[in-house]
Amino acid sequence: MNKEKNGFIEIGIDPLNSANGAQLLLMIGIGIFAAGALGFIAGYLSQGQTSVLGALSLILTGVGSSGKRVKYQ
Repeated sequence: MNKEKNGFIEIGIDPLNSANGAQLLLMIGIGIFAAGALGFIAGYLSQGQTSVLGALSLILTGVGSSGKRVKYQ
């Protein structure tokens, strides 16, 4: 599944690869953060809803980031 090239692992589109799952969590977390910030600025979200989205995005981004770091060490 993973091909090593010059000591680095290539990331493909294999959904069972844990690096791809970590990358997906990272992108979802960043997307939720951006959507929450834009929604709050535009006035669509209250402060309570924004804090929940911020916490969720922080959790997903942290899990995705640590998952990618573990995979590449």
